[in-house]
Amino acid sequence: MFDIIKHTIGAKGWLKAWAIYLMSFPFYFFPAGSIQPSDLFIAIAVAFYLLSRGLDLFDDSKGVYHKFLRFCIYLTIVNFVVSIALLGQPNKGLPWYIMSAFYYFNLVVMVFALGLYKQYGRAFLYTTIYSCVLAAVLQIGLSTVFSTGGEGVRGSLFFTNPNQLGYYSLCGLAIVLVSETMLKIPKLIIYASFFLFTYLAAISVSKAALGAMIILFGVYLIANGVISMRNIFALVVVGGLGYFAFINTEFGQTFQANLEKREQNEADRPDQITEWEYRGYDRISNHPYYLVFGAGEGAYNRFDTFIEGHEMHSSIGTIIFCYGIPGTIMFAMFVLALFKRLPWYYVIYSLPLFAYGLTHMGLRFTIFWVALIMFPIIRMEIFKQKFAKRKRRLEAAKNYNNSTLTKIPAQGAA
Repeated sequence: MFDIIKHTIGAKGWLKAWAIYLMSFPFYFFPAGSIQPSDLFIAIAVAFYLLSRGLDLFDDSKGVYHKFLRFCIYLTIVNFVVSIALLGQPNKGLPWYIMSAFYYFNLVVMVFALGLYKQYGRAFLYTTIYSCVLAAVLQIGLSTVFSTGGEGVRGSLFFTNPNQLGYYSLCGLAIVLVSETMLKIPKLIIYASFFLFTYLAAISVSKAALGAMIILFGVYLIANGVISMRNIFALVVVGGLGYFAFINTEFGQTFQANLEKREQNEADRPDQITEWEYRGYDRISNHPYYLVFGAGEGAYNRFDTFIEGHEMHSSIGTIIFCYGIPGTIMFAMFVLALFKRLPWYYVIYSLPLFAYGLTHMGLRFTIFWVALIMFPIIRMEIFKQKFAKRKRRLEAAKNYNNSTLTKIPAQGAA
């Protein structure tokens, strides 16, 4: 418990601002798409940080920064050109500069994270993990005191909609699991994280988030060498007891009822409407010429699509359709820069984050970008640890040679 306080509320320097931001992120006070208190806080903190230290990044992370910056510049050009072409026409959506500003804001937050890691090293990873865990605890604890929102059978706690809560739970767990690979975190904290974030996902009744968490749990077991007959037996026993308790508790029964209601609501969808159309992918097939340079975001009323006047329910689809082949290539280069030279299981850790984006729009959700930027940070930590081990081996060999040389004259004299 002391370590948790030490690395969050008691964190030193700029890490305290990072901890406050992560812990306050899930608390929305204004409608979705508006500036939240946590956004305003981190924007001010980053401004003062950059004024005091400037853009101070590792050389390895500069490539990640520049690739995403190029993507931001391109999407800004596309959105601006589209807004000029549509002057005087109905525009259902946010202005082009607001759409573009979301990406620059997320870039700034990622730069802040990269700079903090260079300044504080592993202390940054501890602060990130413990702040995410405390944020989950705060949400669950405060939800028992204050009334929280939701949509029908799905809860959202302090977010504005259940999808945000489901996506947050997935991103939060991914951040913890990726970061702890380089640290000595008590297993109790790790398994508590599984419980806390799974509980949040269950409240949101997000099947995508819950399914992705099962994948994360499996990757965690494999990556940490937990797969053995003894551990499998323990997991079966614990899982069986957990399942029994889940179906026999009030929360478990409520979740099952809500899940059945949600599946019934989805079953009421007209049979002729495919998932392709329901998520808005049909605008790609209806307007393929936009793939050349991109349709831009906003003015959704101009498209022939099932979800008229609304953005696509897909992060990946939005990148492909709104920013075309050039934007998609730039984004893919950014993603490749995130994962280069990382062990395979880190890539698997990231797949649920992208898979969720196939059916949900999460490009404006900053915690998603925080989860992504942890991968190059971990790569730098791996390199630092390898370099430190190599240095220790060289020093040990040098000391051994020196001790051997000092003994040779003595033996010769004898």
